[in-house]
Amino acid sequence: MSARFASAAALTVAAAVGTTLVPLTAYAAPVASGKPLTIELGTPAPAGPLSRGGATETFTFTVKNSSDKAVDFLPWMVADSDGASPVASSHIVFDVEPVNAPATDDYVMQQDGSAQGLFYPAGKPKGDPFSVPAKGELSWKVSVGLGKKYPSNNGNLKLEAADLLDHAQREKDDTLVFETSPKVESGPASLRLLSDPKTPIKPGTYGQVSLIHQLKGTATFDSDLATTLEVEQGPDDTQFVPQLVVEELAADGSYIRATRIDGQNKWQLSDIGKNFIMHRTTLRVSVVDFKGIQKPLKLKLHASSSLTEGNITPFLGADGAITIAPERGTTTPSAPPSATPSPTTSASASPAPSASATDTATTGANTPRTTTGALASTGSPDTTWYAALAAALIGAGGVLTALRLRRR
Repeated sequence: MSARFASAAALTVAAAVGTTLVPLTAYAAPVASGKPLTIELGTPAPAGPLSRGGATETFTFTVKNSSDKAVDFLPWMVADSDGASPVASSHIVFDVEPVNAPATDDYVMQQDGSAQGLFYPAGKPKGDPFSVPAKGELSWKVSVGLGKKYPSNNGNLKLEAADLLDHAQREKDDTLVFETSPKVESGPASLRLLSDPKTPIKPGTYGQVSLIHQLKGTATFDSDLATTLEVEQGPDDTQFVPQLVVEELAADGSYIRATRIDGQNKWQLSDIGKNFIMHRTTLRVSVVDFKGIQKPLKLKLHASSSLTEGNITPFLGADGAITIAPERGTTTPSAPPSATPSPTTSASASPAPSASATDTATTGANTPRTTTGALASTGSPDTTWYAALAAALIGAGGVLTALRLRRR
C-alpha cells in the first residue's frame, strides 16, 4: 500500500468567521465533539510510492453532515513530512475535481514550514465555504503528488484534512500518509544554543556561545542554512541592552565579526554549507561599554535558522542566555583585529574532523563547562498551525504563496 490511515496528531488552527478570528480547539486524538461534520478520506490509487516529479495518486474526499440543517464547510489539507526540511508550495502537486459537489477552484499555498491545499466554490472569493446539505454529503476526487524539488532529506508525505470553520470533528479517517521513493533515512533536525549565564561577562572577558545543528539519518539539506542570533525582547520590554559585539570562529582559528542587522540587537552569522550531519558554530560575545549597568544583567538569546533556497521560513530555533557584570569602567576586551566577512564568507564545515569549533564534528572538548540550552526540532510539528493562516486565507494575505488556481 502506498498510503495508510494514521491517527491525527496534535494540530492547532484558527478559523475566520466573517472578519473575526476564532481560535480552534487543539486537534488531538479523535474524540466525540458533537460537531455536525465528519471527513472521510478514501484509499489512494494507484498503489505505489510517490516519486519526485512522478505520477500522482487519487483518493476520495467526503464530508458528511449529521445535523438537520445545512452547515458551512471550508476544506483544508495540510501537507507535512517526517523529514528535516520545511515543505514549500512548489513541493506538492494538488488537484481537485468535484464528484458530488459544486464546481470547485483549488490552489496550494505556503505557510511557515508546510504547504496547504485548499478548495472552495468556483468563481467565489478564496475562503468562501461550501454548504453541506442537512443529512447530506459532498465529495471530491483529490490527486496528490510530489514536485521535482520535494526535499531529498524528507521522507513520507502526510496529509491531514480539516475544516477551517471548525465544524468537523476529528476522525481516524481524515489523515493519509504516503510513502515516497526513493526511501531516505531521515528525521527532524535540531538546533541547540549552549551558553554560560552563571559566568558574567566582565571588561576584558568574553561570553562564549555555541550553536549546534544536527540531523538524524544520513540525508543532508538541498541548500545551505542561514542563521541569526539575537537578544530576545518582547514588544513591551524596556530592559536596557548595552552595545554588544558578536564574533564567529572561522575555520582558520581567527574570529570574524558578525554583521549586525539594521542596528538591531541581531546578527547575521555565516551560512552553513548544506553537506553536514552535525555542525558547531562557536561565538564570542563582548560588551562595548559597561556604563549604566548597576547590577548583573541577564540577556535572553535566540538563534534561528532557515534554508537559503526554497521555503526560507525559519524552521529551527533555540534559546539561551548570557549575563553581563556591573562594572564602573568601559574597558573592552583586547583581541587581534577582526575582519568583516564578505557576503560569500562561510564557516561551513569540511567532511573531515578538525580542531576548529566551526567544523562538522561531535561536541568534544569545545562544549562549555556549564551550559544551558534549549533543543528545538524542525519545523513542521503538528502543534503549530497559526491563526495567521485563516486570517491570511480570508484576506488573501501576503505571506501565502499561491502556486496555481484551477477552475472546474
